[in-house]
Amino acid sequence: MIKVKLTNPQNVKCFGALLVAKNILPNYSIELTTSNDYDYLLVDMDQFMNKSLPLKESIDYGINNLSKITGDYFMVHGGGACDIVGAYEVLKESNAIALLKKSMMSRGDYKNPCVLGKWFFGQGSQCDKGYNISESDYNRIQLTGYTVCHNWPHMQQLQPIRKKDIDVCAVWQTIHPPNDFNFEVETGPYYTAHRQGAWTQLSKISNKYNIVAQKLHPQQTQEVMSRAKIGISPYGQCEVCYRDLEIVQQGSLLIKPDMSKVITEPDFYKPMETYVPVKSDWSDLNETIEKILGNYDDYSYIIENARKKLVEMYSYHNVGMYWHNRFANLNGVQTEL
Repeated sequence: MIKVKLTNPQNVKCFGALLVAKNILPNYSIELTTSNDYDYLLVDMDQFMNKSLPLKESIDYGINNLSKITGDYFMVHGGGACDIVGAYEVLKESNAIALLKKSMMSRGDYKNPCVLGKWFFGQGSQCDKGYNISESDYNRIQLTGYTVCHNWPHMQQLQPIRKKDIDVCAVWQTIHPPNDFNFEVETGPYYTAHRQGAWTQLSKISNKYNIVAQKLHPQQTQEVMSRAKIGISPYGQCEVCYRDLEIVQQGSLLIKPDMSKVITEPDFYKPMETYVPVKSDWSDLNETIEKILGNYDDYSYIIENARKKLVEMYSYHNVGMYWHNRFANLNGVQTEL
């Protein structure tokens, strides 16, 4: 049995899936412990990053904190986006086995400078970062084996498919709260521009179709999703959103900006298999919607396949096996099921 300790068991952002799966992890030779008798420590991101500080100060903070840790440990980045700014610099100076992320990109994609390392933000800030990562360092950036959609067990539960009397639902918060700074860069305008962009495009065809594009109360959101033929899900504070699976749960066709840069486990996002991709600037959104609504039955296989894959891929038993295999592949570790 591999004993694993979490630095902060209340940190759902970093450890949500492991906390939900706590009772089944022993089936995969893993035990979460609160004692100091452990094999591996999972360090939450608050211990090695502080985005309220300038980047250099955050890096120094992280390096100092991790230098005090003895024994084997992993850095767990709770943010769902692919960015590694502020964490990668600490990783390079630490003894961490790996930096674990919910999603990541290829080495080549990390080379391109962009705002806060978030590729869909574009460029133009005082903190545009890109990294020429060596192969050995890249191998230390690994996936957690779960995404934000594992934080809550109800995300696995399919809902009965209702009559679809709404053509398109685009229901989310568009205006990001002001004064949200990461490393001295205000993030709100970048999120808002992306989310508002979809609504701007939809307004051009609102006279032709029944479209709901607004922020609603959570209960109203689920109601509208259940009645929609198409559900659109923009990037949120990360590329993967709860909304993605909520749309699939309700039996609607998921349209989402292209996810081809985004590496996740589970590897759910397959174009024209589990979702319909559009450009991240939404320039082909309306054309795609009109094509789908003109031949909606032709896309039913995507809805059915996405619902099947949701149940298969987002099982917490898969999380347990993923972590079992991680420990089994480390030198000197023997585990048995």
